[in-house]
Amino acid sequence: MENSLLEFRRLYRYMSSRSFVASRIELLSQGFSGSRIKNWYQRGRLIKVIRGVYSLGRDVESADAAMRAALAFAGPGAVLTGISACQKWGMVTSRFQIPRYIEVAKSSGKARKQTGISPALRKTVVSVIRRQVESTETRIKDGLKLACPALALIDFAVNASDREIRFAFLEACRLRLFKERDLKYCFNRMARRRGAKKLRPYLALWVPELLRIKSVLEGWFLLEWVERTLETPEVNVKAFGYEVDCVWRKLGVVLELDGDAFHSDPAQRMLDLEKQMYLESRGLIVIRVTYAEFAADPGAVIERVIEALKLRREVLAAV
Repeated sequence: MENSLLEFRRLYRYMSSRSFVASRIELLSQGFSGSRIKNWYQRGRLIKVIRGVYSLGRDVESADAAMRAALAFAGPGAVLTGISACQKWGMVTSRFQIPRYIEVAKSSGKARKQTGISPALRKTVVSVIRRQVESTETRIKDGLKLACPALALIDFAVNASDREIRFAFLEACRLRLFKERDLKYCFNRMARRRGAKKLRPYLALWVPELLRIKSVLEGWFLLEWVERTLETPEVNVKAFGYEVDCVWRKLGVVLELDGDAFHSDPAQRMLDLEKQMYLESRGLIVIRVTYAEFAADPGAVIERVIEALKLRREVLAAV
């Protein structure tokens, strides 16, 4: 009895460092016998969550635990990639607490898919794809091995829509996960890859100002603006003591891009109005655009800003 208790305590210590999830192979490698594992499973101490993978004491309760289970199922050398790595990096959000689809890359073995067994993972599909991933292309985040942001984005682009790719790319920029050095890597890594055509246009529009954006809306505007080879504005800098989204300082034109979630609050709208009135009192032209307006017709917003800049140049030239 005492040996059994000591062994279970050792199991607890091991599992606690792994989101309380481990495969049978991992448990065997730690010196736990097959009969002991079977006994713990039969007594309900180990719960089978996916084929060959167990959770300790209770079903998986978090995305990290589900992703750990997927890596354990795939075996040694597996890394999260595609949508799963993007979710872990924060570039993509999931509608579900437990992901319904987990993508794992492995350089050896066959590509395969497996549905979870436990109630929490019953609607989750683990997809193991064949992919040669170098050690320099992997990172560890919260104990999970995953593809670096640039590689995760490339694999995500294979099955994602254009809108989803744009969002993930801009979130990567906002989080400063995608920088200039990643451009060459991506162009080289995307050679003859599915999904490359959808991602390549966004890479071509990358500018340093994307690292200063605080919302996808700001990044989306910059992409549309840069595509027309227009003069890039300063992004999220101070003008007369206020931080503004975009400013063409020499011409005295400010663009404020109001995301629906933050700027819909009445108190915030009042602050926005006060800020606009002050900036205008200092001689600046302030253009306000909501997310809904921009999403409905990006081209019309671009033309509106171009016209304001043109008029401002004419006024300054006449002085």
